[in-house]
Amino acid sequence: MLLAKERRVVVVEEHGAVGRPVQCAGLVSPRTIDAVTKRSALQQIRDFKLHSPGGTVLELHSKDVGGVVIDRSEFDLSLAGRASDLGAEILYGAKATDLKESVGSVTLSCKSDQRRREIESLILVGADGPRSVVRGKVTKKRFDILYRGAQFEGRDASSGDGTVEMWLGNKIAPGFFAWKIPTGDTVRVGLCTNSGSPPMPLLKAFAKKDFPELRIEDKQSGLIPVGPVGKLSKDRLALLGDAGGQTKPITGGGVFLGKRAAEILAESIGKDGASPEAFSRYERLYGDEFNSQLSRAWLIRKTINRLSDKKMDKVIEIFSDRPVVRILERSGDIDNPAGMASEILLKAPRLLQFAPVVLRSLGYRDRIKE
Repeated sequence: MLLAKERRVVVVEEHGAVGRPVQCAGLVSPRTIDAVTKRSALQQIRDFKLHSPGGTVLELHSKDVGGVVIDRSEFDLSLAGRASDLGAEILYGAKATDLKESVGSVTLSCKSDQRRREIESLILVGADGPRSVVRGKVTKKRFDILYRGAQFEGRDASSGDGTVEMWLGNKIAPGFFAWKIPTGDTVRVGLCTNSGSPPMPLLKAFAKKDFPELRIEDKQSGLIPVGPVGKLSKDRLALLGDAGGQTKPITGGGVFLGKRAAEILAESIGKDGASPEAFSRYERLYGDEFNSQLSRAWLIRKTINRLSDKKMDKVIEIFSDRPVVRILERSGDIDNPAGMASEILLKAPRLLQFAPVVLRSLGYRDRIKE
């Protein structure tokens, strides 16, 4: 969309339509929504509940809008429609199968309606998800964690209550969490896990216990890559979104990161043209903006994943202290939850007992009294 007015852009879309299948819980920060995507916004969120494994509930209430629930299909359709209006060509039902690099160009092979097609371009952006065809040509680094998620969308009494809820616990969602996200008309109930067990049986058990009246209208599933990003470009190839591991380690969200990455990439091409130099600039600028906060978030995610349910109960108990609650309500940011870590540790140094080496490595050792 950002390039289509000035350059010839071809989008290879493997599905028959944009926005399907949905593989997103649909909770984003207000800064993610703009004039193009505002029609996708369904519900503003100010209230949040966090359930510990033992049943303790941490409640947060914000005067400002902390999150927005979106129709992800409509979000993607809005972007695609605007890109098309500006001149982008979208090839539907075309699956990328291979690519070849040569001096000055890249040739993408794709399959559509049992026919093969080759597209030659100056540069190629791989925004083709966690199983990216392009990623293997840019880096051999595997994702540290590849979460598997499942979600129901349907109706019950909590559909319009306006409160996002999250459940922790190794019996509910090993290695991650379960959620309830209201849209106004429906409610999304889902979870992710990094265990050997598939997510759907875990979700069915969770929904049966906590949402027995849920009338399921849709079922969704997907993968979330989490961990250090690694390389984002090589020569005339670049990675964007899940293909580049551009997700938040604590929450798994990636819409805002993908949006900013696309903006940085477009700006870089505007300065350096459709060239390897533009991709090098993109990788450097993205790292300057996000690598520090994502590295901190990754350390926190690894710490959380090592906790037993009993230790998680204790952590939530500490987080329920009024000084910490005030920080969370005042400074909570779903795009950068690790950004509050320093202030929280100063108010609740007892948290150091759960991972002193990792937490001190975040750079707060000089600010926290032993």
